[in-house]
Amino acid sequence: MKFKIKTNLVTGIVMGLFSAILLVTMPTQIRTPAYDSGAPSPRIIPGICAGLMLIFSIVLIIQSVVFKKEKIVEFDWQQEKPAVLLILMMCIYVALIINVGYILASIITFCVVLFYVGERKPHMYIYTIVAAVVIYLLFKKVFLINLPQGVIPL
Repeated sequence: MKFKIKTNLVTGIVMGLFSAILLVTMPTQIRTPAYDSGAPSPRIIPGICAGLMLIFSIVLIIQSVVFKKEKIVEFDWQQEKPAVLLILMMCIYVALIINVGYILASIITFCVVLFYVGERKPHMYIYTIVAAVVIYLLFKKVFLINLPQGVIPL
């Protein structure tokens, strides 16, 4: 299955919607300090980034619709399917981290990814499991940052 994508128009629309959602939800996600210390608000950098992203998205849409400057790319599903599936696996990884914790999510996801890309050597799976545990302990014990613990208490 092949279809053509107008890159400026599609990118402008997608990123414009994304930046608008960011600008609308930011006040509920990033709190301002209870007192005014004279320091910039924690919303300032994300707000500037989202605002610039919205402006540049509008510029892309104008370039596509008004000035007819467009690059058309042909999307071939058979060729792009592996990359799309890996992106979906990373989205599932994020959901797993929230629900079952960092260690178990990392073990499950990265072992599935190794199998998907054709890795069949058992020691690679062992390295992946050890790396997940070591990274978790490094963050918890050295950096003092708690990653989602989930069902495996360490």
